[in-house]
Amino acid sequence: MKTRFRLVAGLALAAFGSAALFAAPADTITARQANFKAMGRAMKGIMDEMKNPAPNMAVIQASANTLAASAPRIAGGFPRGTGPEAGVKTQALPAIWARNPEFRRSAAATVVATRALQVAARSGDINRVRAAFGATGGSCKGCHDNFRLKE
Repeated sequence: MKTRFRLVAGLALAAFGSAALFAAPADTITARQANFKAMGRAMKGIMDEMKNPAPNMAVIQASANTLAASAPRIAGGFPRGTGPEAGVKTQALPAIWARNPEFRRSAAATVVATRALQVAARSGDINRVRAAFGATGGSCKGCHDNFRLKE
């Protein structure tokens, strides 16, 4: 029985993974843009709370959780063929694919930073949140400076 379950689970996972591999470039771009928009809203939510005299830690914690859940999706959101050549408006620079190891390191740094922010938010200490938020913003800026079209 366990073997049958593992086989079915493995096939389901393989089917899901293949679907992601064969997604249309426009769908992949739309998904990654939605992920970045969620991250932007979360960053704004934290920034707005830090400006308040009495920051709402529940809002900060929820936003930090969103960031920590979204950041690991960054590196996988840029398969070949999902740049400007896809015919969809994107701010992704060709450098993402030309310097992919550097891009992946930068994306990994964002994962680490957002997880640290999540831990700081859980602590309830606004000073720890401020420090971790600055590091998270810095990791985002690193990618934006090197791999995103300037607006």
